[in-house]
Amino acid sequence: MSDAIRITIDGQPVAVAPGATVLDAARELGVRVPTLCDHPSLEPSGACRLCVVEITHADWGGWSGLVASCLYPVAPGLQVSTTSRKVRATRRTLLELYLARCPDSDEIRAVARREGVDGTAFPPRADADMCIQCGLCVRVCNELSTRALAPLGRGTAKTVGPRPDEVGEDCVGCLACAEICPTGEIGFTRAGGTLNIWNHAFDVAVCEVRDDHCRGCGICEEVCPFDIPRVYAVRGAGFVATISPQTCTGCGICAGACPTGAITQRHHPDADLIGAPDLRGRTVTYACARSELADRDGLIAVTCVGRVGVDDMLSCLARGADGVQLMCRDRDTCPYGEGGHLGERQVETARRIAACAGLGAERLAYVRPRPGAGGPDLAVAAFRDGLAFSPLAVTCPDAPTVGRGLDRALAVADWLKSRPELAPHVPDGIAALFPVEPGAADVLYLGDLVELDLLLDGLVAGWRLRDVLAAAGAQLRDLGLKVRLAATARQAACAARLIVCDRTAVTDFAGEIVSLDELAGAAGSGDTPFRFRITRDERRDMVARLQASADVGLRAGPHDLAQAALLTRRGTWLEGRFAEPTASFDGTVKVGR
Repeated sequence: MSDAIRITIDGQPVAVAPGATVLDAARELGVRVPTLCDHPSLEPSGACRLCVVEITHADWGGWSGLVASCLYPVAPGLQVSTTSRKVRATRRTLLELYLARCPDSDEIRAVARREGVDGTAFPPRADADMCIQCGLCVRVCNELSTRALAPLGRGTAKTVGPRPDEVGEDCVGCLACAEICPTGEIGFTRAGGTLNIWNHAFDVAVCEVRDDHCRGCGICEEVCPFDIPRVYAVRGAGFVATISPQTCTGCGICAGACPTGAITQRHHPDADLIGAPDLRGRTVTYACARSELADRDGLIAVTCVGRVGVDDMLSCLARGADGVQLMCRDRDTCPYGEGGHLGERQVETARRIAACAGLGAERLAYVRPRPGAGGPDLAVAAFRDGLAFSPLAVTCPDAPTVGRGLDRALAVADWLKSRPELAPHVPDGIAALFPVEPGAADVLYLGDLVELDLLLDGLVAGWRLRDVLAAAGAQLRDLGLKVRLAATARQAACAARLIVCDRTAVTDFAGEIVSLDELAGAAGSGDTPFRFRITRDERRDMVARLQASADVGLRAGPHDLAQAALLTRRGTWLEGRFAEPTASFDGTVKVGR
């Protein structure tokens, strides 16, 4: 970069962007500088002083000084030493003081050992605790939460606690203060479905599993930040997930990720999190509890944005909402940080489905508002101001009657594509696989395979439906066939001949219908409509088919491939018994041992 600022650290040159601090430059160079009060989500404060370095410059006539590297900005020609005699002596004194103040802190002892300090010449505090007055807890609460904490008292009696002016009533139990505390001084307990912190009690939204809806896919095990859900063999029910109410943190991430809607939460809003059947003219914001918003119209507070499923977002759009936004306050200061990653992935999936339905991807957004009390409101306003009114002429309050989960997402997507005021389309990535010609007589209708491809892509590693569709496109070329693509059955109404993957997807077409496998000479192989939520008997039958076909090949279509891939996905109980299913255009799915 042409405007880079060049300095030297311990004799090594480094170039950094204007505005960087000396600590930033040291990290860019890979030089370790100890610190206890620095955090990437917060502005530096220099409270702990451990990041002290010695600086000088060729123009300073030999003068040098000690500065906190987290606060000092880089300047051209600056010379920095991180291990000079003055620096080492200052850090030793600071660490000895910290060891005397917090003699039981494992973190302080570990930092001291890395700096060659094994003990302290100062007498330990009689009333020693593990608070080093770094201010991280107060800063994270003020900048990224509800401003419930404040420093209390002065001098050696200074402590941290709930603000006395409001008696800490703004605390929402987000645990950001405990998460960010470098020494573990801020304690909390969970017991009997109750979280206790700062002498406040909060109901824990404990997650529960409905055995009859669970397919034992293990996705809940993967997304939980605390490894609490477990898939076990249950007599008469096969393999199902269990969640211990004693250890569940109530973040709800597993409920948002569950493809069948088998996981629910106590003390939490109902399945779709919003009761209004008509949301026209409104923008829905699913916000982390830390996002203090003055504008509460359309606000739905959630334990974690990972709690919000693709079906929830699409349902809000189907009810006429102009847009849906997931607001994650900050991943790096949240004990449920993985939920933020999940929420971002869920939004991207919903965006793609909304785009295919003709609503546009811009109606869904994942945001991380800037720090400060006004950050969340500014993010809501910016998103709302950029939206056009929903084009839906009617709303769909009850369509999905299939309950929560990805079956509801498929049902809502199908309803949206049926609306005449929208212009659904097959995404370019899939359209490119087929010999498409605008005036072709044959129309290819893929049904719900587009949405299924998008939904399973995030659930099954190496999901290969597009490989199967690419083989279908090659076969059509070999047969000399060119097609028009239809995103909906309505768009296929005037076709001379309709080519489908699943005959059950079209019920009122009067003309000739032929399936892809029939074109390939595999007539009769068929395809079973796909559902994420399956009964125990259906699951047992599917497993039996997999076992019977391990050596001879399974006659199936793309939907059967999807079921086989979900049953044998990484992390499931069948993963070790069968190799990954593969499929070809002729309708054969091969499952090997």
